[in-house]
Formats: sequence, structure tokens, C-alpha cells
Amino acid sequence: MKEMTESLKETLKRFLFRGIRFKMTLAVLAASVLMLTAVGITMDRTVSNTVEELISSRMESDIKYIEDLFDEGEWNIRDGALYRGDILVGDGTVENAYLAPFLEMEQKTGSFSYTFVKTSDNGLDWVGDKKTGYMQGHFMRVAGSTLSPDGKKIMGTYMDKKVADILDEKGVYSGQANVVGGMVFCLYRTITDSSGEVVGVICVGRSIESMREQTKKAERSLITIVIAAMLFVAVGLDVLVFTWISKLDTVNNYLRDISSGTFPEEPLNLHTNDELIVTAACINEMTEALKERERISGELSIATNIQAHMLPCIFPPFPDHDEFDIYATMTPAKEVGGDFYDFFMIDEKHLAVVIADVSGKGVPAALFMVIAKTLIKNYAQMGMDPCNVFTKVNQLLCEGNEAGLFVTAWMGVLNLETGKLTYVNAGHNPPMIKLADGGFTFLRSRPGFVLAGLDTVRYKQNELVMAPGDKLFLYTDGVTEATDKDNQLYGEQRLGDYLCSHIGDDVKELLTGLKDDIDAFAGEAEQFDDITMLVLDYRQKRASDDAAEKAFPASLDALSDVLAFTEAELNKADCSPKAAMQIAVAAEEIFVNIAHYAYPGESGKMKLGITVDNGVARLNFRDYGVPFNPLKKADPDITLDADSRQIGGLGIFMVKKTMDEVRYERKGAQNVLTIKKKIN
Repeated sequence: MKEMTESLKETLKRFLFRGIRFKMTLAVLAASVLMLTAVGITMDRTVSNTVEELISSRMESDIKYIEDLFDEGEWNIRDGALYRGDILVGDGTVENAYLAPFLEMEQKTGSFSYTFVKTSDNGLDWVGDKKTGYMQGHFMRVAGSTLSPDGKKIMGTYMDKKVADILDEKGVYSGQANVVGGMVFCLYRTITDSSGEVVGVICVGRSIESMREQTKKAERSLITIVIAAMLFVAVGLDVLVFTWISKLDTVNNYLRDISSGTFPEEPLNLHTNDELIVTAACINEMTEALKERERISGELSIATNIQAHMLPCIFPPFPDHDEFDIYATMTPAKEVGGDFYDFFMIDEKHLAVVIADVSGKGVPAALFMVIAKTLIKNYAQMGMDPCNVFTKVNQLLCEGNEAGLFVTAWMGVLNLETGKLTYVNAGHNPPMIKLADGGFTFLRSRPGFVLAGLDTVRYKQNELVMAPGDKLFLYTDGVTEATDKDNQLYGEQRLGDYLCSHIGDDVKELLTGLKDDIDAFAGEAEQFDDITMLVLDYRQKRASDDAAEKAFPASLDALSDVLAFTEAELNKADCSPKAAMQIAVAAEEIFVNIAHYAYPGESGKMKLGITVDNGVARLNFRDYGVPFNPLKKADPDITLDADSRQIGGLGIFMVKKTMDEVRYERKGAQNVLTIKKKIN
């Protein structure tokens, strides 16, 4: 028996640490996928922004360059000609066009450049074909560097009126133009005289092909930087993760030495400044305490640690499942106890709950508890029926049970889709159940024999169907047999009275309140037995595997798709036109709220699940945005006229009035809003 126990302990430790390594590896992979996705989106936006900034910066530099080629002086107009100081830039004729600076700029930078002088609108009209031509604007080209298709300087031509109007309004314009038989990207900027009056325009342009080549070069540079950064982050993340895992291995080896009875001479030092330093400090304190105690004290501490880690203690345990809520506590009478509870998913639609009480106290009972709990879970997760699980576990526990220990146990498997609860009882206290609108009553059935008592026992199972709102309460005899100073029992009557008077409490409130009530009853009396409790609140039937669910961008652009999806699913269920219209209006209001408020300043997604069961449509809206409960907003006073009412709140008020049920929950990082409506 001793060898079996030690072997099981070592197996559990190795499994735990392998599990951590496996989970951390998955976490690294998941983080890498998320990072690649985020970087891809960011890179696309960054490249676009970088290219735009590159073009803008280059064009601004070109304008500054051409201005610097002229002598200093103010821009001005004299007799319809454009001057820079006293230098005649041009009047629209080839003879008076001062081309030297523009040709020099084109030769040195490859940029085209022009200057325009501001003219009157008089006499300007459409040029060329009415459909494809342009209307002349009041800026005339007076000097420049680009030849027209016939080889002449393009002087005296007028700017397109649309561009001229934009320059009048904003002072700057950028865009593409067909200047010399090829596409050129141009930047126009107005120039002013000493009084601030617009006297003309400077235009610079570069070949689109040239700009594309620069863009590709910028993209290649940016991609190189991003890939290098990603590799750096990935390597850093891997180093951090596996460094942390190596420290866990150090902790594992240290604890393995202690559990084998060999105390290391040096304290555990992980050379870290993170949370593990607290773990190391706690382990070192435990080691010092163990050194000062006898061997039995050391075994007791190890057993306590094993037991604490064997029982599920994270609540809610399954954030992705909203069909039920569960909570459990175990308060041992001594350092370690023989009671245990467990709950786990057998598959996506079956939840198993177990509660048990091992005879005896102390280390032997705790170790027997570990074995029983492990066997029950292992065989249950193989898909065996509860009766067969207990039959098999009973046979194994009977083997080599020299200490004569036994276990009373109760196990149930709940089908989350149908609500069917299949359960088996091995000599344990009958649980209490709240069905429909009634109070808590005992779920009595003919119990089988205790586990580890007789290896020929065959167990039978029972069934019942739970409905949304039903609760199942499991407990050990430490609850009903708690005594006060006068040796009066807490008893089944007090237990039932308390549960019935707190039907509306959530699962955690119910158990913590009940434990407080037991403590108040016991007063100063010593606790003689472990107190273990578990409550399961079955909230709703799980949607079937073929339930419709679809993700949409949380954007108003997706509204029509959301409504089309809703209409299609309701049509499949033969929903009445009136109910379909009301549901569609409600869905539109809820989705618009999500689009407006869930992801302020950024993009996100919303998932809509639609199921129809027993003539009731259930729409489930989920998003990962900021916490937002639209039901908290006060209902508008509809007795007031429209001008007197406060803005907002009317849409969600209509949803609450037209739907049969509207419920909001914040689950982890999710906002979950559920509406229900009869379809006929």
C-alpha cells in the first residue's frame, strides 16, 4: 500500500509539471498567432501611413527646394506677371518664362515643377470635350520644367477649376495628373505676397512609377524591421517562458527531495524577482519547519499540500460555459481531511459532479481520498456510466485495503443540452434539489453499498430531468452533524430551512452564508468532522451542436448582415411575422449599442448565437469590449412629450418591453446579452 501511494504521488507531480510545460507551450503558440495577426493588421496600416508620409515629405522638400533656387524676395504680381522680388518668373508666355531654376531642379532631383500666377475668372470656360475636358480655373502656368507632347513648354495654360477651387479653400492640393503622357503625382501649394494675399501657386510632381519604386523600397524596409522585431519578441518570449519553466523544475526537484525525506542543506534560491520569489520563500519556511518536526509532521504537511491541490478551487471554473454555475468548499476538521468534492467536463455537453467522505481522519484518510478521487475522475472521463464508474472504482479500492478504509460517495452526470441528470449513490447522504418554483427537498433514492467495502457490489443509477433555474446541493455529514456546546445537531431540518430561505442567492453566496450559519450554530464548540459542500445551478439548456452562431464586425456596416442572419434563422423555425419583426427590431437596437460602445476608438467583433427550442427563440450577443450593461440605464418617462424626455434609453426600453426575457452578464472579458421571445 505504501509503495502504491508513493508511486501515485510521484506520478501526480510529474503530470502536473508536464502539464504546465504543455500549457506554456500552447500559450507561446497562441501568443505568436495573435502577434502575427496584430502585426499584419498594424503593418498594413503602418505601410500606408508611411508611404503617405514619404510622399508628402518628399513633395514638401521639392517645394522648399524650388523656392530656395530663387533669390530672396517677396512673391508679387505686376502687370499680370509673377515676380519673386524683382525677378520676373513669367507672364504665361514662353519668352518671359524664367526656366532656369525649374530645369535645374528637374536635373538634380528628377521632380517636375511649375509656377502659376493668379488671374481673373473672366473669360474662362470649358476646354476640350464637355464630358472629358476640364473647366479653366483662375491660375495660369507661367514657368516650368516639363515639355508638352509637342515638345514645347507648357506656358499660358490654365489650371483645372476643381483644383483651383480647392486651393482657394485650403491652400494645398495633392493628386495624380497626366502631364506628359504619363501619370505624375503632384502637390500644389499657394504662395502669397507680403500682405498675405494669394498671388500664385507652386506645383511639384514626380513620376508615379518612381513613387511606386520608393513605396516598395519603404515597404521592404518596414517589413524587414517588423520581422526583426517579431523575431526579437518571439525569442524573448521563449526565453522568458522556458526560464520560468526551468525555475518550476527547480522547485519540483527541491520538493521531490523534501517529500522523499531528504532535506537540502541550502535554501531554495530561484534568482528571480517575480512572483516565484514568494513561492521560494514559502518553501524555505516550510523546509525549516519540517526540519524541526518529527517525520509524522512532515508527512502531514505533504498530505495537506496534496489535498489542497487536488480539489478544484478556481471559480467560475469554465468561463466558456454559461449553462450552469457551480461553487464548492471543503473545511477539514484536522490538518487534512477525508472529504472531497470534484467537478469536471466529461465532454462539451456532460458535466460530472462528485462528493465523497472517506472513513477515518488524518493522513491515511487523505491519501485514500486522493486515490478514490483520481480513480473516479479517470473512469468517468472514459465515458463510462456513473453506475459502472462506481462498480469499477469499488473493485480497485477493495484490492489491498489492509487499513479497512471505505468511502461514501455520490456522483451525478448532467447533460447540458437536455438537463438529464444521471446519478449513483454509494452510501452517501442524499443531496437536496430545488426543482421548478418549489423549495429545496431531499433527492432520496435507494443507496448502494459504500466504496471499498465489498468488491462484488454492482451499483445502480437513477435519472431525473433538471430545468433552467433548478439547483442541486451536495454535502457530507459534517454539515448535518455539526454540534453546538450542548451536543445538539445542526440537522437536516435546519439545513432545509436555510436553503429554502435563500433560494435567490447565487451559488457562492449560498455556500458562504450556510457555512456562516453552521459556525454561528456551533459557536465555540470544536469541529469534529470535515464540512464539505457543493451547489450546482443549472441555468439553461445548452444549445445543440447545430445551433446557429456567427461572428460579425462590431460596425454599423455589418448591421444588414446581422439582420439577414437573424431573419434567415427565424424563417427556418417558422417564426410568426409579428414575433420576427419584434425580434429583428430588438436585435438591431442591441447590435447598434455594441457597435457604438463596445470598442471605443478601435475595431472588434460580436458573436450572435440563435437557437429555437420549444417555441422560444433565444438570441445570445457576445462581445469582448469594455464592460457595458445597457439594462442599467433608467427607463425613459414615456408620459412626457418627445421634447421633454432625455435623449437615449428609448431603444433598449423597447427591447425590454417587447421581449419575454432580457438578461445581461459580464463573464470574464465578455459582455453577454441574452433575449428570449416566443416565436408564435
